[in-house]
Amino acid sequence: MTAVDTTANLAAGNPTPTRRARKAGRLSVGVSYAILLLVLIVVLFANFLAPYDPNKQDLNAILLPMSGDHWLGTDDLGRDVFSRMLYGTRVSVLAALLAVAISVVIGLPLGIAAGWLSGATDLIVMRVVDAVMSFPAIVLAIGITATMGPDITTAMISVGIVMSPAILRLARAQTMAIRSETYIEAAKSFGARGLRRMVLPHVLPNIIQPILVQVAVLMGFALIAEASLSFLQLGVQPPTASWGAVLSRAYTFLDQAPMQIFIPGIAIAATVFAFNIIGDEIQRLLDPKRK
Repeated sequence: MTAVDTTANLAAGNPTPTRRARKAGRLSVGVSYAILLLVLIVVLFANFLAPYDPNKQDLNAILLPMSGDHWLGTDDLGRDVFSRMLYGTRVSVLAALLAVAISVVIGLPLGIAAGWLSGATDLIVMRVVDAVMSFPAIVLAIGITATMGPDITTAMISVGIVMSPAILRLARAQTMAIRSETYIEAAKSFGARGLRRMVLPHVLPNIIQPILVQVAVLMGFALIAEASLSFLQLGVQPPTASWGAVLSRAYTFLDQAPMQIFIPGIAIAATVFAFNIIGDEIQRLLDPKRK
């Protein structure tokens, strides 16, 4: 678009492509906040919001369609899908939080150590990371979970281990960049040494911005990983509900109740979208160059 076209659009009251993009960006951020707020409310108050016991079976109400009594229908055992989705939200989100927490606990200190100490420490840590990353992430998580036994806690520990290289590599790169800064050299010249006087006050605060962005993105990946493992019956075990477990049951009876497979799928997609958008928003808000 030329300058003449832009001026004509402004004169006519039409928004420019840049303004339209900004408006769409603000809308997506608002929708993402709304989705995550709704998810948080469900996680905290699922007990009060669910109209039925999520595990209660009613063999006289198998695979019922959506109705006033069962808003999202019932599954193959007569359990209320809406109630199972509410309780499953809590399980899926807390499982994703566990995986991300483990990835940060493993990746952040090792990444800082590799970037700050360099030399042999950096070489050993990065060779281990290369070995872990040589396998597809979800395949490695499936292998670890299958070896240790199917369980949601085991599954998310596996996912956390698989995701830790993303945090580690980012923390290492940021630490190496900070290590060469002038204020680090000045602090060293005044005798500052060690974890308490150098890493904690100077390194950690300056790498927290990209780490927070990465954490938001990894939350989306962890949700997908939990759904994938539970779909394969390597995550939550019956009768516990999660988004992946509900999706697995719906897939089994796809020909009889096709609408039920969309419910957990939309929930997963919307929440992952929200975490990705919020990650971009965190990066924008914490950008030191932002006016």
